[in-house]
Amino acid sequence: METMRIETSLRHLDGIPVLDITGEIDIYTTPQFKEAVSAAIDENKPAIIINMTQVTYMDSSGFGTLLSATKRLRPLDGALYLTGCNDSIQRMLQITRLNTIFGVYATEDEALAAAKSAPSGATAAAV
Repeated sequence: METMRIETSLRHLDGIPVLDITGEIDIYTTPQFKEAVSAAIDENKPAIIINMTQVTYMDSSGFGTLLSATKRLRPLDGALYLTGCNDSIQRMLQITRLNTIFGVYATEDEALAAAKSAPSGATAAAV
């Protein structure tokens, strides 16, 4: 079995969890990605920023993890804020219309501002 192709770390910015992801999110690395997202959700904060600037690839299992996370955040009136998605990931978010479910921002500062200004952490594009 090959070595893991993903690294995750959790930090906080103005009290908001920020999950930094590095590598590829695919069927092999999704369990680690899910675990990291769950750890961020377990903090019971309504907003979670996922920094994807270092993610080179994400398949449907990664998008499924993000959807599951959104379902878990709903009882908290919470939302995910994705930042730094590459062109390929942005295109998939648009094609699947998932960009209407997650907040998608070019920079971490934009995601932080949106998370702080959203009522109860919900995105403007609520489902």
